[in-house]
Amino acid sequence: MQDLLIPDETDLKLVHALQAAPRASWHELGRLLGVDPATATRRWQGLVEAGSARVTAYPDVRLWAQDHCNAFIELDLQPTARAHAVEVLSRVPQIASISIVSSGRDLFLTVLTPDLATLSRLVLQKLQQLPGLRGTRTHAVTTVYGEGNHWRLDALSPRRRVHVPLKAGNRPVWKDHHRAVLRALGDGRVPAADIAARTARSGSTVRRWLNEMIDGGLLSLRCEVAQPITGWPVAATFWARVPPHELHRTATALTELPEVRLCAATTGADNLVLTLWLRSLGDIQRLEAELAGKLPALTLTDRAVTLHAAKRMGCLLDDTGRITDVVPIDPWATVTPR
Repeated sequence: MQDLLIPDETDLKLVHALQAAPRASWHELGRLLGVDPATATRRWQGLVEAGSARVTAYPDVRLWAQDHCNAFIELDLQPTARAHAVEVLSRVPQIASISIVSSGRDLFLTVLTPDLATLSRLVLQKLQQLPGLRGTRTHAVTTVYGEGNHWRLDALSPRRRVHVPLKAGNRPVWKDHHRAVLRALGDGRVPAADIAARTARSGSTVRRWLNEMIDGGLLSLRCEVAQPITGWPVAATFWARVPPHELHRTATALTELPEVRLCAATTGADNLVLTLWLRSLGDIQRLEAELAGKLPALTLTDRAVTLHAAKRMGCLLDDTGRITDVVPIDPWATVTPR
């Protein structure tokens, strides 16, 4: 893999455009950026090969939390056991994200499973088998108010941003053929013809299924970007408590902040979790003061800086933040103890 690519203005605009419309055609992207489609294609390929960006696919976590099971899991480990645990857990398809954090817990996991029974097997069988495990704490997600596929680089001016509204209609439910399409989307920009070859279906059928999943809100496509090139190099997690009658209003306000990547209500004494991208460590204190002034119902109970994100929504990351591989998210995969 190349060194982490230092993107120029056109690269950043391309990433922003793909954040807004992850499967836009090269002609559409070229027209938006004022370059020919071949140039847009070449620049994107360079970003992917350098590990600077990638389009990933996963179930829409906001809707998934309504019908299935999202959870945050905190792991306490012996220091010598951490590297092995990260290596093992990175390949578990239900574990979407893994962060090594600075205080209060060793690993912080984001997990998607189809039901509570699968989550229980993951915790009680898979995690309990990890060498050096000292303890786990599992927090089920009740509502996701905002998540990272809506975060933008802001490289494009507002008038040139791409908006893809959801089509009206009833939301479909996950079926076997939807699952097959998801498993074939290790690259969120893979052509429908390639998905058709992997699923033994026709291209027209796959395009119809894919459009159904995207337009109906089952599927999220995210243009993931290596954090060091974003200008927001610091990641942190806040835990908070909000009175139940203030939770919706407070959480909705938090999703409007540019620093907030994820905002979710959870079970437990701390009923709100935020993940943030910040420009500096000093922004943690600044943001705390800002939240105290604007949202008096919010009480921050803990905060932790991410020392290393090992996995983010299926993307495996190296020590520099580069995307080195992708483990497609598959909530329905069989949970094996080892």
